[in-house]
Amino acid sequence: MRLGAVVVWLAIVALAACTTSDEGGSAADDSFTLPSRAGADGKSPPLTAGRSLTGVLSWDDIEGGCAFLLTADGTRYEVLYPEGWSLDRAEAVLRGPAGEVVHGGETVTVRGSIASGRSSICQVGPIFAATAVEFIPG
Repeated sequence: MRLGAVVVWLAIVALAACTTSDEGGSAADDSFTLPSRAGADGKSPPLTAGRSLTGVLSWDDIEGGCAFLLTADGTRYEVLYPEGWSLDRAEAVLRGPAGEVVHGGETVTVRGSIASGRSSICQVGPIFAATAVEFIPG
């Protein structure tokens, strides 16, 4: 009988953790959305000092296909691209606002900052908030 009470207690705690957040909204809603430039409170996430990253645009099969930038040291960065840039999972490409197309396997340089205090479905590595994208079409 004690084991049953423990299971019920754990289920209640888990349910409570998934249904509320500090802002009064639903934590479950926040945990299943793709990352955006704004945090859960609608404000911009805290950023560290600006820098550039160069790596290969790569994809994996996590959560239906997550994109990341694989740098020479082996670090995977999940990139939040600037407004106008979008990832097309079906074709494994990154599309720019002026018609640029970066295919998986091509080298990309992004400028921006590491976004701290962010969470992600993909969880492939640090999240990098890009302010600019540069690449040489292959």
